[in-house]
Amino acid sequence: MTQQQMSKLLDLPDRTLRDWKSNRSRLYALLETLPYDEAKGRIDAVDLDDEVEFDPRAFSVNLFWQTNNTSKQKVYAIISNYLSTLNPNDIKTLCERFGKSMVKAVLGDRYRAMYKKGFIPTSGIDIPLQGKYTQNPIYKQLLGIINDV
Repeated sequence: MTQQQMSKLLDLPDRTLRDWKSNRSRLYALLETLPYDEAKGRIDAVDLDDEVEFDPRAFSVNLFWQTNNTSKQKVYAIISNYLSTLNPNDIKTLCERFGKSMVKAVLGDRYRAMYKKGFIPTSGIDIPLQGKYTQNPIYKQLLGIINDV
């Protein structure tokens, strides 16, 4: 949680939080008293398994073809699907909406799973994977796009 998010969550000026840096135990004790769902709501935070309102107009193409209107979709599915487009504008939208760290977490999770399986399944042939997922050129390209946002 960033200092700005804590300030918003606790309705405190940034200066107060800077003063608490020397005695973080008081701050952590205060944060522990807040119900998790209430805290998430106050700072507009989401988890990967949360369902959020998805507006296809925010992206270059609607990958959730069931409807052209807003719909409820899981955060993980939104990030995962739009990372596969390699579209820098879509990836920028993901980072702005969900944060770079969450987008990086999904990227890493997807590539770890592919490399653990050892291949990319396609219709008809399986493409073998070797080495570390962090050395994959597409992984590096996506990570570069995320870092540049």
